[in-house]
Amino acid sequence: MDQLAPVQPDTAVKHRPPRCPPFREAKSVDDLLPYFDAVAKREFSPGLWAAWDLQKGEKVLLRVDSWHHPMCVEAAVKTLEKFGCDYEVINADRGPIPTFEGHNEAELFIEMTKEIANWFEAWEKLDDEGVYDKVLWGFGGPILSERKLKVQRFPFITPEMVMSAAHTVPAEILKAIDEWTWERCRRTKRMHIVDPEGTDLWYTAHDEYFDASRTYFNEEHIKQWYPQNVAYGRTYLPGHLWGKPNFLLPGALEDGTGIVAGTMNHIGPFPHIRLKMEGSKVVDIEGGGEFGDKLRNLLDQTYNVQYPGHPDKGLMYWWENSIGTNPKIHRPRSGYLDGWNCALYERMRSGVIHIGYGSVISSAKETEAVLSGMPIVGHWHVHLYFPDVDIETVDGGTERIIEDGRLLALDDPDVRAVAAKYGDPDDFLQEDWIPAIPGINMEGDYWRDYAHDPMDWTATELSICRKWHHLYMKMTGAEHAGHSHCDH
Repeated sequence: MDQLAPVQPDTAVKHRPPRCPPFREAKSVDDLLPYFDAVAKREFSPGLWAAWDLQKGEKVLLRVDSWHHPMCVEAAVKTLEKFGCDYEVINADRGPIPTFEGHNEAELFIEMTKEIANWFEAWEKLDDEGVYDKVLWGFGGPILSERKLKVQRFPFITPEMVMSAAHTVPAEILKAIDEWTWERCRRTKRMHIVDPEGTDLWYTAHDEYFDASRTYFNEEHIKQWYPQNVAYGRTYLPGHLWGKPNFLLPGALEDGTGIVAGTMNHIGPFPHIRLKMEGSKVVDIEGGGEFGDKLRNLLDQTYNVQYPGHPDKGLMYWWENSIGTNPKIHRPRSGYLDGWNCALYERMRSGVIHIGYGSVISSAKETEAVLSGMPIVGHWHVHLYFPDVDIETVDGGTERIIEDGRLLALDDPDVRAVAAKYGDPDDFLQEDWIPAIPGINMEGDYWRDYAHDPMDWTATELSICRKWHHLYMKMTGAEHAGHSHCDH
């Protein structure tokens, strides 16, 4: 099966050309401070776009680890001092920084399942102790909600990841994009996702997922899946919109059907993979190189195991269809795939979808599986960069919400009116980054030049983009990105 070449994209279809911002080298900690200053001033948000709302006299815990660049930590400390916070820094030792490949996600997300469970336990303890007002901790995933303790993210692994317009876009604009997307997800009756790398997938957004008004997810189910974190579970995660609700329905209601295909997960690239879905369950896996081999092994080991909350036996249920919403996120180039400087970050770019299958992260059902001693608990991903997403709505209408990887919130008049309050809407709402993929949005043969070894292509692309940006733009037929620094 691994020798099977993917279906070639239709070359007659013209996809949006590549785009990336120029690479800027941080010469000192001072270069990072304007970005941290913008994050510190943003109204607090319990999501994936950094928004700390630092206040004088607050007690703040900054928790980082040895894989964070020292300049990022130093700049954060200077920011805490500038805003008059009483702070403490915990810098955990993870050992030497490894260089990952996409197939490493198979093991890492089993380990991360346990680590994130430990984070929640630590946050609950800190909330009980009442020593801190806020913690800045972690780079993704769920957080603890509706507590005195406020949890926010520290997604600043390298200086390049700091010096991005993603962190200077005003919060009101990001909230408007999130709300536009969430409103459409709530009124979806059926969603269809197509991507030129081979995805063709749909599911029914049953009424059982929602409350009577479709304002929130169904509290009956949320209390089963997130009993200690209901506020988090019942609504969207800012910057990370649930295109499919973040839990599984019982019985035969889960009907996700079709193919998921791609070449990237949260860690990095891997050879083209195809996952067949029936009843929201992965039933067959083709290709994927070493990553595919590992997933097939996990599928075989768990196929007849009944996991808590899953409609039937088997671990690999499709529960995540998450939509990024920040147009200024871009794939890092410096030190890419070294530690957490990986593909985890890019999933937050507006219009990028990541499909997740396995156990539902941080849910009580997942914790139950871990505590019961089940040997394999975790979830894995495939990224989609050029999806078309069409919805049938509960009132009988139809609407496209993502086209060729562009989240159409960015073109909505109301969202643009919000952006216009701060400057040129085209500046704020133009994506800074679109990946270059041969045979899709630039010249080349998809299989020969990319899909059989996307690791080699991606590493080369990022190296050229970083060192010879002006040549990269011409070679790939790229468009120039908007601002990538602190101009606002």
